[in-house]
Amino acid sequence: MINKILSYDLINYNGIHITVMTLIKLIIVFVVIKILLIIIKKGFAVAGKKRGIEKEEWMTFFIILKYFIWLIGITVMLNIIGIDVTMLVAGSSALLIGLGIGMQQLLYDLFAGLILLFEKKIVVGTLIELSNEKVIKITNIKMRFSEGIDRDDIKVIIPNSKLLSDRINFWEYRSKSRFFIDVGVAYGSNPDIVEKLMLKAAKEHNECSKKPEPFVRLTGFGDSSLNFRLIFWSRNKFRINNIKSDLYKHILKLFIENKIQIPFPQMDVHITSTEKK
Repeated sequence: MINKILSYDLINYNGIHITVMTLIKLIIVFVVIKILLIIIKKGFAVAGKKRGIEKEEWMTFFIILKYFIWLIGITVMLNIIGIDVTMLVAGSSALLIGLGIGMQQLLYDLFAGLILLFEKKIVVGTLIELSNEKVIKITNIKMRFSEGIDRDDIKVIIPNSKLLSDRINFWEYRSKSRFFIDVGVAYGSNPDIVEKLMLKAAKEHNECSKKPEPFVRLTGFGDSSLNFRLIFWSRNKFRINNIKSDLYKHILKLFIENKIQIPFPQMDVHITSTEKK
């Protein structure tokens, strides 16, 4: 009796054969997919909360995964009711290939974004130096691209795939890094006084670390100057150009006060006059 009910034809038309058993199978596949998606979504939510990932970030990938699972589920359902999926795929193969090629970079960026979000190797506030030597401070990480600002406060958008494939130097945000500025003074200047004044400028700047202590080197004899280098450490790597500018201005002020001259190129023009006899 049960077998007769299960084998009862609901639809039998043009190769499509749906019985009560077929309908039950379709319902089971549908319910399994729904339950699976609920479990996956909760898993993403828990993992995102533990890693500090916003819902908007992981939801994009979940939607893509959901479409992929439904695609598999619909394929299974079509096979259950007797529709040959291979014929559909063969008929639309050119379209699928075109879509695959067109979406290749998009998918690459999305998966790269997922890796960045879960690895936490690059987070908001990370300083990176790109292959073109531009330093970027990351301000936001999204699924397809990351946002940042450069040292000129210009907003930059970087595809996530670039952050994984290109060579990138990471600057530890909280650690101290070593920097230097070069200054030339006129011959005849007292090297000890020059060194003292340059160190004074560094020690009085609140962005220059006290430990390690800054120091000065005499680096060489130029065509018209004694060349000195001030070496110092700072945590504020992103605004280091501003710090260097402050140091240059302070050093110049101290040099003027102490009558230390900074040489500059001079050109002598000799005019020779010829008299006609």
